[in-house]
Amino acid sequence: MKFDLTFPTYAARMTRFLLVFLIVGTGILFAWKDWTYGAAWALGTLFHILFYKLMVVKFNQWVKAEREPEFIGQHLFIFTTMRFILEILCALAVVFSPLDILAFLGGLLTLPVATLAERVVGLIKE
Repeated sequence: MKFDLTFPTYAARMTRFLLVFLIVGTGILFAWKDWTYGAAWALGTLFHILFYKLMVVKFNQWVKAEREPEFIGQHLFIFTTMRFILEILCALAVVFSPLDILAFLGGLLTLPVATLAERVVGLIKE
């Protein structure tokens, strides 16, 4: 069965945008505040980068196993829903660490900003 490769392409673009936010945000926070802010921002942004990497690995495994597109779509949705639970657990761990929770949450919020940036770049290219 032939699969649509839209998701791996999208995930690669989002990973690049998130990597830019990781580098720029971490550098600014290290210089402006201290290591607790920069490291927290980096962890928040790295969470989403690693999540996209995991999703692409799972997607490729499902394609190789010749799963139905409905199965793949449902499981991508389930993994995405579970991401919110993992975000909450990670935020709780950061609260009890020396890292700054607001910088961590800011790092987590890079995903909506990266999504908007990706859409704007896509519209400009069209």
